[in-house]
Amino acid sequence: MAILPDHSFNAFSGQGRKGRPRQMDLTEEQKKELAALYLATNANRTSGSMTLAWSIFCANHPDLGWDCSARSSKHKLPAVAVEVMRHARPLVGFHRGGERKLREAAYMPGLLRRNLDGSLLRAGQRLSWDDATINIGVCVPWPWRISGDKCAEKYGCRMGRFQLLVCHDDATSFVPTYSYVIRYEQTYRGEDVAGAMIRTCRDIGIPEAFVLEGGVWKSDRVQRLLDGLGIRHIDAKGRPQCKLVENFFNRLWSVLSLFPGQVGRFRAENKAMSEKYVACRNGRQDPRGVFPTLAEALEAIDWAINYLNTHPVESREYGKWIPAERWEADLKERPMRQVSADFSWLQAPVIVRRKVVKGTLRATVPGPLGVPQRWHFSAPWLWQHEGQDLMLHFDPMGEWPLQAVVTVPGSVKVLGQASCTNPVSLGGSGEDMGRQIRGVMRTEYRLLTSTGKTGRESTLRGLNGQTTISQGVNVQDGGDSAEDAQDPGETPAKVRRYKMEDPLDGAAKKDSRFSTPQPATPATRDDFAALRRRARQAEESTTLNF
Repeated sequence: MAILPDHSFNAFSGQGRKGRPRQMDLTEEQKKELAALYLATNANRTSGSMTLAWSIFCANHPDLGWDCSARSSKHKLPAVAVEVMRHARPLVGFHRGGERKLREAAYMPGLLRRNLDGSLLRAGQRLSWDDATINIGVCVPWPWRISGDKCAEKYGCRMGRFQLLVCHDDATSFVPTYSYVIRYEQTYRGEDVAGAMIRTCRDIGIPEAFVLEGGVWKSDRVQRLLDGLGIRHIDAKGRPQCKLVENFFNRLWSVLSLFPGQVGRFRAENKAMSEKYVACRNGRQDPRGVFPTLAEALEAIDWAINYLNTHPVESREYGKWIPAERWEADLKERPMRQVSADFSWLQAPVIVRRKVVKGTLRATVPGPLGVPQRWHFSAPWLWQHEGQDLMLHFDPMGEWPLQAVVTVPGSVKVLGQASCTNPVSLGGSGEDMGRQIRGVMRTEYRLLTSTGKTGRESTLRGLNGQTTISQGVNVQDGGDSAEDAQDPGETPAKVRRYKMEDPLDGAAKKDSRFSTPQPATPATRDDFAALRRRARQAEESTTLNF
C-alpha cells in the first residue's frame, strides 16, 4: 500500500453518487483497514476473499451493528465494503510480491486523471504516448526496386500495417496529434519518436509531463528533448495500465473495425483476409483493390480519431464529458507553454559522438545512393574543444554545403554549426543500394483540432534527400489553412472510398529513378549534387536540411 498517496482512498468514498442511501458508511481509517484485510486474504491467484475480509472486519468492529450470521447470505455485503475491496483488488500482486507480471500490475482506478493532491488534471498538463500496429493492411506506393520486396517488385507497392504513434491527453482523452511511420521493417526509431514530439510541441504547446514506456521512448535523443523543453518524464515501462492511451487504443480498434481490409484484432481472427494479406506481401496476389491505399487508410484513421474526440466519454469515477469540448475550454482558461527554441536537430538522421581531432569531427556513415562516405566537419571554434567528445547531428543527404549541429553530450546546449570539408566519397555497390532502399522512410503527421479541422505534414526520406509537404500545421484551432475533416456522423464507408492524390507520389517516382545498382567507382560530391537536383521536388515542396 506504500505506493499510493493517502488521497487515493478518496475514490472509495463514493462522493457525488445519487440514489438510495447506503446502509452504512465507513471512515477513511476503516476503509484502509478493510482494504488491508482483503489484501491479506488469499482466495485465488489474483484476488482475496471479500466475504472473509468483511466477516473479520465486522468481528473487530461490533459497533457497526452488522451481524453476518443474521443475513440471508454471507455473500451479501454492504455497497461501501464491496467498493473498497474492488478498488483494492489490483494491488493483490504487489502486496504478495510474487511474479513480476502480478507484482508490477498494481494500479488504482480513479487516479490516472488526478494530480498527487487529488485534484483533477487539466487539458495539456499530462500527455501519454504509445505505438500501435493498426489492424488494417495498407497498400503504400513503393516504386523503388532491388529492395527484396516481392510485392513491390511485381506491383509497385508495399504491403504492411506499419506503426501508429499517438499522443493522448490524459485529462480529456482528446488526441491532438498522431504520426503514421512507414519503414521497410514496419518498425519505428528514436528519430521518429523525437520528430513526433517536436511537431506536437510546435503545434499545440509544451505539456508538463509525458507518460512513456521503455525502448526508443527512453532513448538518448528523446531524453535530451524532454530536458530541453522542460517536460517531466513519467516512467510507465512494463506497466501498460498506467497509460490512458492504452484505453484509447481499445476504443479506436472498435471504430476502425468498420473499415474493410481488417486482418483481425486478436490472433487467429479473420482467417480469409489474413491469408490474402500474406499472399499480397509475398507477391502472389495484387493488393490493389483488396486493401486500402495509404490515403484511404489515413482518412479512416482521421475519421475514427475525430469520432472519438467528438463523442462523449463516460466514467464511473469522473462522470461524462466530450473530449474536444473539454480540451478547448481548458486551454482557453490556461494555455500551454510555447516552444521558444528550435530542436529539429534532435530528429536528424545521423547523431554520433566523436572526439575533436585537429579541429575536425569525423564520421563514416552511408551517404547518397547508399555509398559509404567519410564526413569531415570543421569550424574555427572547434579548436577550443580539442580532444573533447562532442555530439554531431547532420543529414548525409542534405544540400551542399552540408552543415552539422554540434552539441554537448548529454544536454541540449548547442555549441554551433560546422561545415563539411571533404567532397569525395568512397566506392559503392548494388548491395549498398539495396540496403539504402530498405532505409527509405515516410511519415504522415496529423494535427487534429477541436473544431474538426486537420493539419497534414507528409515527409518522405528517399535516396536523394528529404521532402516535406505541409498543409494546415502550426496553426491555431480553426485556422483557415487547415483542411476540414470528415463529418464524424457520416457513414465510415464514404471515407473508405475517398480518393485522394498522394502528395508525395511525384517525389517517390523521381527518387526511384536512381534505384539501379551503382558501379563500384569513386564519385564526387558534385556528381551526387547533380543527381539530387534532377530529383528535386516541385515548387510547392521543401527540401529540409537539419
